[in-house]
Amino acid sequence: MKMASSSKNRFVSHRFPAHLTVVLSSVILLLFTASLSYSQDSLDSDIGKALRKVVKCEKIEVKTKNADNKTGKLSSLLIKLVAMAKQIFPADYVTVQYANPNLDMTALRKSNNFKVNSYSNFKIGMLVSEQTVKNEFVKSARRLNFQYNKFSIKFTPPYIELEFDIPAGAIPLKDRKLVEKFIRNKRLEGYAALRLEIRDNKIIAAPVKVILNHFLLPTTLVAELKKQIKPIYNIPRIRPFDYNLTKVAILKQQIFLSN
Repeated sequence: MKMASSSKNRFVSHRFPAHLTVVLSSVILLLFTASLSYSQDSLDSDIGKALRKVVKCEKIEVKTKNADNKTGKLSSLLIKLVAMAKQIFPADYVTVQYANPNLDMTALRKSNNFKVNSYSNFKIGMLVSEQTVKNEFVKSARRLNFQYNKFSIKFTPPYIELEFDIPAGAIPLKDRKLVEKFIRNKRLEGYAALRLEIRDNKIIAAPVKVILNHFLLPTTLVAELKKQIKPIYNIPRIRPFDYNLTKVAILKQQIFLSN
């Protein structure tokens, strides 16, 4: 009996005191939380580095969110691209959102490549400011030697409004023939309201209302002009993202494109 009692006492003497157990548990919890935080920040940084290899823009911001602390799976991935390179697409901001993305972690960690194996939802949005559109028009007009006395652009949702004064010879002959009876003094002066459309990642500026030299063009003629309109911009896909833009909206000072 003495031996059993002695053994029991020795076992009790080696147990951790209650307060020490609480302290150790707290320390382990803090270390675990810190490790998770570091891992999350590291993942955001690795994704940003991989994207900077292939995406040309001024700045890239990445934010991931874990589904829980056990599996390490992501519930969301948000990417913001600031000031895209003009030779790709003159967007001021591009936002990319993945829901429940499954990243190829091997490609990311070992090869610095961004790849999403699967996801439950994907959204992309592009914002192009009114000033950017104006700047691009001036650059294109210079490149194409497009002559004009006046050409102003204004965003008035849901339209883009143009006021212009251009030599009649500045527009293609086939278009000029359609409106030749409205030409005065070899000039086309007036106003146009345009609605943007998007098909196959191509932007089309479709006329809704046109006034030439104080004459309101008949709707049948406006419809005929619309048939002659070619896409004003072919938007290339920003790799490594894969999408088709299907929606376009004119906001107060911006164009918003989305899938």
